[in-house]
Amino acid sequence: MKWPSLGKQFSNAVFGVNDMQEIYEEIMRCKKLGLDGVLGTIISTEGSTYQKTGTKCFIAADGKLTGIVSGGCVEGDLHIIADEVIDRGKPKIVHYDFQDEGDLIWGLGVGCNGKMDVFLEPFRPEKDAVQAEQIQKWFERGKSEILHSITVTDAEDNHYIGRKWLINPQALDFDLVPFKEIMHDYLENEGSVAASVVQTADKGTFRLFYDVIDPAPTLAIFGGGSDAVPLVQLAKKMKWYVTVLDHRPAFANSGNFPEADAVICYPPGSVPNFELDSNTYVVIMSHHFLQDQIVLKEVINSEAAYIGLLGPRRRTDELAKDLHLESHSNSHKIHSPIGLDIGSETPEEIALSIISEVISVYRGGTGSKLTTLEGKFNSCEKKGLLI
Repeated sequence: MKWPSLGKQFSNAVFGVNDMQEIYEEIMRCKKLGLDGVLGTIISTEGSTYQKTGTKCFIAADGKLTGIVSGGCVEGDLHIIADEVIDRGKPKIVHYDFQDEGDLIWGLGVGCNGKMDVFLEPFRPEKDAVQAEQIQKWFERGKSEILHSITVTDAEDNHYIGRKWLINPQALDFDLVPFKEIMHDYLENEGSVAASVVQTADKGTFRLFYDVIDPAPTLAIFGGGSDAVPLVQLAKKMKWYVTVLDHRPAFANSGNFPEADAVICYPPGSVPNFELDSNTYVVIMSHHFLQDQIVLKEVINSEAAYIGLLGPRRRTDELAKDLHLESHSNSHKIHSPIGLDIGSETPEEIALSIISEVISVYRGGTGSKLTTLEGKFNSCEKKGLLI
């Protein structure tokens, strides 16, 4: 059964790309070594919590923890419960309440005053290959495509607890989802990360968790000078996919950028054959006026989510003299001068300024001091979104 695509009605994932990559690598390590593990996901929050709904961690049977769902206050407890989940081979919901000020366990050093539910799923590649493969696919496919999942966290029919269905939001192929009520509820949630309760005609009530995962963004840096090195390093610490592009062979080589995922050298006076989609963030910083102009004329017509140009605004105005930016549909994507005002002077500080603005655009932040956002701060605290 297929439903028409909802396209851009679906929201972006809240699950961090760095956590996704690290947990995927840990899952593959456990699979290779024949180790069991437990995937933990925050499926609901109330009040102020350290992490938000959708945040994940993975606890391997040898004790290694990847990712955190709190400031460290519940991870020790989750280690103990994880052993039980592995032994039983059954998922489990764990409730944590940090609102009791008299609770000496949760009341000290937590830094929040809320509640959260964590769903623990066993990963047992040798004892339950089907379930383990579904968890692996969730992270594996999410590296290259926007992917949604529907997970049964509780049900009147225990047989369905832990069942997970992966959904491509563009194709919306529901062939594997056996209940039309769940399909309709999923569509009504518009791809948000949320818990839901669905009543079916045949199998009673289902408690569901809808999750969303995005592939890592791409940072495309046009310019391979020495000032691009710290920018590449910072982006890779965030687990972004980083490509460096330059028309000069002395600059565009992997020896200068060992951490970059790709380094592309292309002929001067041209633009490389490089796909710029809506998950690509462009920085133009070659310090070569004519080449930057050629690149800008190309990328301004692309789907890139962000176009930042190093240098003063008057240089950008000269670069864009023939582009008629005042009426161009993508003019809002241009950021010049690039970066946030943090008083940066050194190449490392300038890179931090640039990457901070890129993150702000990617995450929908304001770039303002949190101390000046009292209203937003209080709103996030009430929703349990403080991290």
